[in-house]
Amino acid sequence: TRGNTYPTTALPFGMHTWTPQTGKNGDGWKYQYFKEHIRGFQQAHQCSSWTRDYAVFSFMPMTALVVDEDKREAKFSHANEIARPNYYKVQFDNQITTEISPSERGAHLRFTYPKGEKSFLVLDGYNRTSGVKIHLKENKITGWVSNGQGFRNNWKSYFVIQFDQPIKSYGTWENRNNTISADSLSAEGRGEGAYIEFQAGAKVQVKTASSYISMEQAELNLKTELGADKTLEQTKANAAAVWNKSLGKVTVEGGSKADLETFYSCFFRASLFSRKFYEVGPDGKPYYFSPYDGKIHAGYIYTDTGFWDTFRAQFPLNALIHPEMHGRYVASMIDAYKQCGW
Repeated sequence: TRGNTYPTTALPFGMHTWTPQTGKNGDGWKYQYFKEHIRGFQQAHQCSSWTRDYAVFSFMPMTALVVDEDKREAKFSHANEIARPNYYKVQFDNQITTEISPSERGAHLRFTYPKGEKSFLVLDGYNRTSGVKIHLKENKITGWVSNGQGFRNNWKSYFVIQFDQPIKSYGTWENRNNTISADSLSAEGRGEGAYIEFQAGAKVQVKTASSYISMEQAELNLKTELGADKTLEQTKANAAAVWNKSLGKVTVEGGSKADLETFYSCFFRASLFSRKFYEVGPDGKPYYFSPYDGKIHAGYIYTDTGFWDTFRAQFPLNALIHPEMHGRYVASMIDAYKQCGW
C-alpha cells in the first residue's frame, strides 16, 4: 500500500502500537491526515489497510458523556499535534490534551481536561466481542477484546488499565445501539465498553498493557514494563533511549537534512514489523499463544508482515541489522507451518 501511514507510537517490533483514530471502528483507513476530527486513541497493529486490524480497543476523553463514535469525535489541528516514535500529543479544539508514550506491550497515557470541566473517559470495545470489568477500589479496569480476522475461537486479547485518580462515576455501554448502563460494573457481549468520570478538570495518568495469553500475564506485562515509571516523562525518556539505540545502528554521511529525515523516517517504519506476538513469563522465558492451533507454546513468534513483499528488502535489512531477531522470525515461520499445515 502506498501511503496510509498513521502516527505510530511504539517500540521497535513492539507487540502493540498506539495511534489516534480518525476512521470509524473497523475502517482500514485508520488515520487520514486530511481529516479534522479524532474519534479515539487505540491499541493498534495494522500493517495494511486491506487486512484491517485486530485486538483493538480505544480511549476517548470527553467533557460530557457521549459514547456514539460519530458524535463524540473532537476537532483538532495538526498545529497542535506532535507525532514521534516515542511520544504522541494532541490538544483538541475543546482544550482536552492527550499524551501517549509506549512500552513493548502497553502504553502510558495522560489526559488533561480543562479547568472546571467534567472529565469523562470512554473505553470502546471496537467492532466484535469484548468484556469489561470496573474495579472501583483499585481505580482499575480489566477486560478483553476478540476482534480481527483468522483467529481461533478461543483467542482473546486481555487488557488491564490502571488510573492514578479516583473514579467518581462509572458504567458500561455497548456500541451497536450506544446503550448506556449507568452504575454497571461489568459487561460482556458484542461491542461492550465502559465509561468513567473523574473529578472536574482532572489530569489523569493511565497505564495499560495487554496479553494474548491471560489476564495474569497482562498484569505482569504492566508491572514489568511500566511499574517503575511514576510519570509519563519517564516512559517517554525510556522509549527515546530504545529508539536512539535502534536507529543508531545505521550512521548516514552526506546528504541534506531532508534526506536524513526521509531515511530515518523510513528506517523507523521498517523497524515496526515484524511485530512480536510472544510474551515473557514469570520465569523470564518467552512463550506465546498460537493463533494457528489455539495452544500455548514456549519460544518466540512474530506477525504482521506481508512476506510476499517484505522478502525483497526488509528481510535482507533485518538479517544485516537484527540477525538474532530475524533468525527467531524465520524459525517462527517454520513453527507456524507445523502448527497449522501451511
